[in-house]
Amino acid sequence: MNIKYYAKLTLVLFLITAVVAGLLGFVNALTKDRIAQLTEEKTAAAMREVMPEAETFSELEYTGEDLLVTGVYSAENASGSVGYVIKVAPVGFGGDIDMVVGVDLTGKVTGVSIVSMAETSGLGDNAKKDSFRSQYIGKSGTLAVTKDGGSIDSLTGATVTARAVTDGVNAALNAAKILG
Repeated sequence: MNIKYYAKLTLVLFLITAVVAGLLGFVNALTKDRIAQLTEEKTAAAMREVMPEAETFSELEYTGEDLLVTGVYSAENASGSVGYVIKVAPVGFGGDIDMVVGVDLTGKVTGVSIVSMAETSGLGDNAKKDSFRSQYIGKSGTLAVTKDGGSIDSLTGATVTARAVTDGVNAALNAAKILG
């Protein structure tokens, strides 16, 4: 065995790794502000989608203990409060599902919008479809997918995702109860 040969290979591999890591860090530094801005814009659009009668959204302090809840907003128009928009991040098959849920003053879901997720294409990402998300509109209480004895139809081949979205909606409903 030639120790100099292995030392040289190790050094070359280390240098390549260091250069690539530096480039990735540089690209991240260049794009992180733009990505954050786009995420904020997408979240604002989702908030308007789930609570269309609201003109403004005011952030509220969340005092509950549910870790799925990442933000709570009062939705208002000229007449006053029309409900709440709650940001939640349940964990699906592919990681966190960032979503917003509208809840009116009577405690019913007014809409569900998925801001971002990394679920399996053609299976879990079907949770973004209106046909799935519309099942939650008008519902209150504790929800569950049909496989768990509830009324929410699961996604074929993506029960984990359907359960995660349902968990997020339940967390939003509970947060609205705390606020209301």
